[in-house]
Amino acid sequence: MIEVTSFDGQNWLIMPAGRSVSQAAPTPADQEFLMVLSGVALVNLPGLAVDDWHRDTASIVPDIGGALDSAIDLYGVPRPAGTEGTQYTTGFQLVNWAPFAGLGSVFAPHGTPDVGFAVDTWRPLPFTTAHNLAGQPVSQLFAGIAVDVAARDTAAILYRVGFQITLLGRIRFLKEEVIEVKH
Repeated sequence: MIEVTSFDGQNWLIMPAGRSVSQAAPTPADQEFLMVLSGVALVNLPGLAVDDWHRDTASIVPDIGGALDSAIDLYGVPRPAGTEGTQYTTGFQLVNWAPFAGLGSVFAPHGTPDVGFAVDTWRPLPFTTAHNLAGQPVSQLFAGIAVDVAARDTAAILYRVGFQITLLGRIRFLKEEVIEVKH
């Protein structure tokens, strides 16, 4: 798996999710938020053979910290006592999601007729489960997306993958450790 660590850009939008007319107003701690993440991930997948595809999976984990901090501050979600990153961490528990990824940029310097590039599939990375501050498990935590990519020919390099991930979920305050990964 290619662990993507560099991005050419990341953007986000987060806002409280709408509710039906007859639905009671949620408490700030149970408010659902709609979060949209978009950007360009630097994958750098080279082709390895003239007559075959080099296939791999890119793990794309956008930084959601700024979006969560913004929503917490703007919409009055109460923070726990202590320091984020030391006493607790912030996560996003999913209710629903819709990821998308596509070719961002490719390179084939010699115009070889057998060069090819592909983004075959995309899906959420396995969700994580962690403990909340009361010690209860919180499941379905967003952990990024997996994107199956491919390049064909030794002259081919798949440089960038663009992504847009739409998430519906709740902000959760968690203990630092991850206790389970669901496959």
